[in-house]
Order: sequence, then structure tokens, then C-alpha cells
Amino acid sequence: MSDATHAATAAGAPMPALPPSPALARRLSASPLLVALDIDGTLAPIAPTPGGAAVPAATLETLERLTKCQGVQVALVTGRSAADALRMVGVSGCWIIGNHGIELIAPDGSLRVNEDAQSFAPAIAEAARLLERRLAAFEGTIVEDKHWTLSVHFRLAAPEDRPAIERVLEDVGKEIGLRITHGKQVYELRPPVEITKGTALLDLAAIVGARDAAGALFYAGDDRTDEDAFRALRGHASGAVTVHVGGAIVGHATEAEFIIPDPPALRELLEWLIVQRAGRARIRAPNE
Repeated sequence: MSDATHAATAAGAPMPALPPSPALARRLSASPLLVALDIDGTLAPIAPTPGGAAVPAATLETLERLTKCQGVQVALVTGRSAADALRMVGVSGCWIIGNHGIELIAPDGSLRVNEDAQSFAPAIAEAARLLERRLAAFEGTIVEDKHWTLSVHFRLAAPEDRPAIERVLEDVGKEIGLRITHGKQVYELRPPVEITKGTALLDLAAIVGARDAAGALFYAGDDRTDEDAFRALRGHASGAVTVHVGGAIVGHATEAEFIIPDPPALRELLEWLIVQRAGRARIRAPNE
């Protein structure tokens, strides 16, 4: 794909990221490069329950190698708690953005929590108690308390129960003063603060130096909350590379520039990126 084609398609339907083009290689050649990746549905196949999801061993090995590439910073960006993401992936050298941007674990293990969201922890706990009780009649629902946010998973619930489940969520959200968002087979209750995966990613890009014109940004995700990141990155830098993983989101068109079919395809793209960065390092070495 030429640079002219990139400009022409930036606001149109997503293009296949595989096979990667020379233009894509150029856009990802800058340093520092921030490679940010959603977990569920992106690195890990979607599972019936949150605890059943796992990142394949081959993908973990790819991430380990990616963190060692010259000029590359790797971030995991997830709706899970940051601690759960760390448990699930366990690759050293990564940044972890958890709870849709509320938490940040640095590579040295230090944790930061957004101050505006912290005051809502009691409200999240109360909402979890109410939902456990009010959703008990709906078999297959799972209430996941992530301390700063909570999720209600309904993948295993009967389809005819879903409107009633949503009404319970809306009632509790209004009662407690929390914001409701929708994902793939999941509802989220969050503090009413202006934090998204997109705002958190731009903040992290500034920390690692990738937000400047000399840096480069890459993000891959599969769900509605990842659209916040696609919009933020493309709004900040036209050269940011945004990749939607999987099929279309029901009722929504993705704002990512590129698309790939599934998590194995993302691993293939990351393996290509590792080769590209290794080749760049060899070219630069004699002059350094």
C-alpha cells in the first residue's frame, strides 16, 4: 500500500493488514515505537468465562521477543484489572493498562491508579453486591468485581433473559451513579470519569516518548472499547497504525485503518514486525 493509498483510505473501510506493505513497514520504523495490544479476543481467543481465557504459549513467546526489540515499548491494554492481566500474560518488560485506563503497571512493577476514579471504589463494591443479588435468578450471568470497575458477562445466559439483565444493569447504574458501557457479551459499570483506553494510551505514549512526531504508535483490539483507542490514536497522529482483530462488531463499523481475522493473524503480524525491527537495527549498527 502506498502512502497516498493510506491517506485516501484513512477514513474508509479497513484494509487487510496482511500481507504487510512496504508503506506499513515505513510507518512502524520510527523509534520509540509503542506497540499496544488488547488481550481478550486479540492476544487470547474469546472464552466462555473470564477465567477460561488464555494467551497461547507461542504468542507469549512472540511478546517476550517483541519487548527485546530495539526502540520498542510494549503495552497490554485491557478491561481486566491490571493485576489479572499481569497474571494472565506474565511477560516481563511490558506496561499494563488495566480497567479500561484506570490503572497502569509500569515494567518495574509500580502501580498507578487514576485519582478521579479511586473515590468510586465503594460505589463499585455496592453495585457488585446489588447485581449479585438481583441477577441471581438469571442462570449463566457472571459478575466480575475488578475493584475500580465491574463486568457482567452474559455469554452463557439464555438469549431471552438478556433484555431483563440489561434492565437490571441500567437500574443499578442509575441508582449508584455509574456509567454503563457494552462490549462483546459483556456489560461494564464504570466510574463516570473521562478515562478510556484511548486517553490512557496517549498518556502512556507521552511517558515513553512515542507521542512526539518522531515516534510511532500501533494498537490492535477487537471490541467496542478498543474503538476509543482507534479514534484517539488516529486523531492524534495520522500515521498511527490501528488494527481491528476479528469480524465486524454487531451494529458498529470499526474506526481502525486495518483489519485481520483472528489472534493467530495478529501473532503473524507481530512476528513480521520483530523481523522488521531486527533488520533496522542491523542497518543502523555500523553508524552508531
